[in-house]
Amino acid sequence: MPKRKKKNPNTKESKQLDLSQNIEQWTKEQVNQWVVEDLKIDPKHGEILLNQDVTGLEDPADPLIETFTTFYQELKGLEDMLCICIGAQTYQRWKDLLQARFIDAEALTKRCISNLNLEMVNGTILKLKSVTQSSRRFLPSVGSSTILLKKGEDSMTALEILCENECKDTEIEKDKDRFSKFKKSQEEHFYRGGKVSWWNFYFSSENYSSPFIKRDSYEKLEELIQEDNSYCVPISTKIINLYHHPGCGGTTLAMHVLWELKKKFRCAILKNKSLHFAEIGKQLANLITYGATNQEDYFPVLLLVDDFEEQENVYLLQNEIQSAITNNCIRYENPLVIILNCMRSQNPEESSKSNGKNSIALKHQLSRKEQRAFEDKLKEIEKEHQHPEDFYSFMIMKKNFDKVYIENVVRNTLKGLDITSKQAQLISFLALLNSYVTRSTISVSQCEEFLGIAAIKTFWRQESLEEKMGTCSNILIQAEVQECGKYKGMHIIHPLIADHCLEELKLSYNLSKSEITMQLLRQDLFYESGIGREKLLQDVQIMLITRQRKEHGDDTDTLFSPLIETIQKEEMCAEVENVLKEGTLRFSQNAFICQALARHFYIKKKNFDSALKWAKEAKKRAPSNSYVSDTLGQVFKSEIIHWVEENVKRTVITVEELEFLLNLAKRASEAFKESQQQTESTDNEQEGLQHLKSKRRYYMYNTAGYLGEIETGLYTINIIKRTPFFNKGDPLTRKHMAQYFSGNCDLPKVVSDTDYEKFWLAFEQYTDYLSKLKSNLKRAFDFFMDYFVFLKPRSAEKETVEFKIRTKVRESFKKYVNIFCYTDLEQLQDKQICAKLSLSLQLENYRRSLEASKADKFSGLLEYLGNHEHAQSKMEDIVHTYTLLLKHSSSLRDKQNFILANIVLNCINPNSMMIPPVQELREQLRKMLQQIGPDYHFSQPYFLATLLFWPENQKVLDEDSTQMEKYITSLKKVFRGQFWSMRHSRQPIAHFYLGKSKGLKRLVHKGKIDQCSSSCKLQDLYYPWQSGAIWKEEAVQKLLLRLNGKTEDNIIYVDYGINENMRIPVRPAFLGQLRSGQSIERVSFYLGFSMEGLIAYDINVI
Repeated sequence: MPKRKKKNPNTKESKQLDLSQNIEQWTKEQVNQWVVEDLKIDPKHGEILLNQDVTGLEDPADPLIETFTTFYQELKGLEDMLCICIGAQTYQRWKDLLQARFIDAEALTKRCISNLNLEMVNGTILKLKSVTQSSRRFLPSVGSSTILLKKGEDSMTALEILCENECKDTEIEKDKDRFSKFKKSQEEHFYRGGKVSWWNFYFSSENYSSPFIKRDSYEKLEELIQEDNSYCVPISTKIINLYHHPGCGGTTLAMHVLWELKKKFRCAILKNKSLHFAEIGKQLANLITYGATNQEDYFPVLLLVDDFEEQENVYLLQNEIQSAITNNCIRYENPLVIILNCMRSQNPEESSKSNGKNSIALKHQLSRKEQRAFEDKLKEIEKEHQHPEDFYSFMIMKKNFDKVYIENVVRNTLKGLDITSKQAQLISFLALLNSYVTRSTISVSQCEEFLGIAAIKTFWRQESLEEKMGTCSNILIQAEVQECGKYKGMHIIHPLIADHCLEELKLSYNLSKSEITMQLLRQDLFYESGIGREKLLQDVQIMLITRQRKEHGDDTDTLFSPLIETIQKEEMCAEVENVLKEGTLRFSQNAFICQALARHFYIKKKNFDSALKWAKEAKKRAPSNSYVSDTLGQVFKSEIIHWVEENVKRTVITVEELEFLLNLAKRASEAFKESQQQTESTDNEQEGLQHLKSKRRYYMYNTAGYLGEIETGLYTINIIKRTPFFNKGDPLTRKHMAQYFSGNCDLPKVVSDTDYEKFWLAFEQYTDYLSKLKSNLKRAFDFFMDYFVFLKPRSAEKETVEFKIRTKVRESFKKYVNIFCYTDLEQLQDKQICAKLSLSLQLENYRRSLEASKADKFSGLLEYLGNHEHAQSKMEDIVHTYTLLLKHSSSLRDKQNFILANIVLNCINPNSMMIPPVQELREQLRKMLQQIGPDYHFSQPYFLATLLFWPENQKVLDEDSTQMEKYITSLKKVFRGQFWSMRHSRQPIAHFYLGKSKGLKRLVHKGKIDQCSSSCKLQDLYYPWQSGAIWKEEAVQKLLLRLNGKTEDNIIYVDYGINENMRIPVRPAFLGQLRSGQSIERVSFYLGFSMEGLIAYDINVI
């Protein structure tokens, strides 16, 4: 059993394993305890400290000796190890045991301390430091520098901090010969393709080498960072985007800028992207305020964020940083955190254009000036380094990414390769991973084990990985990996070389991508154990299932992952199936590989039986994931579409075909409904991702279930039109069909005609589905109406993607109107036609006409404020129709829509004679609010109350105005309950703003403000709104009324009344916009009205 030992009285007592026991007596739990508790590794300096005495060690195979030997092999010797033994006798026994393992006694003596007691050992350990680290580290501060204490730096675990004296005053620089070797090693690693280090910049800045090459984009990037706040309102955090082709020097350029600005900013790299963004925000707030004694001493931070997978993550990080700054009550006039977002893109110029003015692009193309700089640098390299022609990463850039040069390098390297060897397999695995997954690696230890190095030793030393790989090692390099632990990983030196390796393997050795993938998936060694296993698992799964998106900087939107798309294009469908099936076996809990297989079968092969099989398997693995449920629905829907397309010229259908297709439609609808329900729970969206550990940090609201149900319903109606009941196409049949799908009538029972009776029986089986078809379609269209009108995406990229969905919904709605809303508004206004119709029929036609115009929905009316065709005349027709309806209706919905229709009409045409006096609208709303009270389950009446009852006199409040706080409370509660599940992906839109006029004319709609912008194009309007430039437009300032208020608990309370105890809450438009945190401050602002509540824009301190 483990026994206790005496410890230093100042340290915690801990359990220790008795190494005098024989290993056979140890339990597995004891061994694990020893590894976890007694084996200490200092990750900062790479030192190994064995916190044990060895008095009982006698067996050379003892686990302590085995552990020591493992670290000895990993660290390539004793240079990065230090052995501390308590007493000379212990040391001698230790040395004897290690000599039996062929470890050099003389070298061991130099790395052992044996004549110290415990107190002296403790003091020695505290003094240990790396010879390549500065003795003291300084942060720039106002008027001086601040010492960065180790405790302070260690508390900011997410950040790699660049100090202003980085690399200076190190022990290694004092030793000229050692420093020369160190410099040479660092430079060779970088020129070969390793990531640039701060030392590379230090060598240039201290004239140990010629100046570091400045890319043409350097000045522009530095200017964007240092320029005065380009935002027209004070913000705490801004983003500068650097989009770059993989392997063109984007990260190097970003780090070069940080190095040069390290005295003007507190610079850091985000090294732990897996940490919660809120925690990262807290650590950055700590870095801003570190060493400061007052607000004036706070120092801005320049943060490099390298290789986020998706742009949305950067915005989420920005929000969390702004929240942290606000919560810490940090004041600011200019940005305190500048995020330099360095992101890979297959189309950098396009990504740069779509992300505003604070973006630049870096491509696989050098200017003549840059080429001359690389030529000069090569001359220096040739003088100081042997075989500079092997510095392929540098030479690729020097050759301006010349394709022929890269092809020759790869061809010569792989020439004569034994394609059946482990070396060939490893190079093919790395080429595949590095071509399709950003920053992918295989750990060095796994590579060594795969090649059999771990078990092979020569007489004098262990064979190295580079020696084992032979000439292939010229295109391989090791890098430090910080994901899933910290270890050394192996990768190909340049993405373009990885791409050409795959081409050469196919051209010269007929080794296809599918074969490489299959081999990689079948290598148990990589997946069962070993350092770096978790990251490799993630990378392989990403390679199989992650699709390209234009919004993420990719060239195109793809149906499958780039690897699967390539295999589909270059090889055959069978190979795609083999690869994905092997993936389902390797990753037995991953639902999305099964999902990809299902999609392959129904999209590419039209094999719906196989598609259904794999969709069900995906559903089994992730039963609550909305995307998986949607795929099941898509299988059924796609089979319906396939039948329709194959039978496009047929006008009739058999009973058997009808039953088959209705069964598919019903099952599709059920799957899509389930997808809709699961979307409401954001927790379900993470199901199936736990094994993939996706880098996506935000939630997308999955609307596919609603669109799928719409498309399925419309195709079902198209099919039913071919049956004897509905194939005539005359107005009476059309009306009868619409009523049947609305559940308002049954099919007539046919007795004499046997064929008709069979069709009737077929319809009867699916009456429950068919009779609710219209209501299901209407519910889905209503969802999209609210989704698009009340809320907007949180980024411009998402708006672009959303446009495609809106187009599909718009086209589908036209088909829906043609089927169910066949009445024309203009005909209804013809008195002669109306006189022939009964009152109930007139009212029914009025409602259908409103539905066709989307005017039966609150959100549909608001949509007319946009660029709607014939908006003025249509809105007048809508107001007239509601006027007629309200003579015979007491519906709250009709009343609220009538009020809003008049507000919208006033915005579009304020001179319209149809608009009633505002007092009449207020009276109608007042009665409505008295009827429903504060707990109504819809938010529309409360929204209207904020518009119509907003005080016109800031000093004297009427009875309606005094209820404003109550209305806003109800509005927030109802709206958040209704749209809570969308809160992560969307935000409310302010449709109206408070103007300087009176009555309805004081409500200024967003479209009118857009017209005031100097940006003429609609797509250019995002930046003026985001930056606040829109509020500086003179025309906007003439339109809108500025209000005053005070900030409290991150909310603004509007000043109204003299002796009134009113608290009208307004939230700032942008997170972190209130500079004072929880303190009270006087501000002025513009007021916006959204369905969620009041929003403050252009907040200025008074």
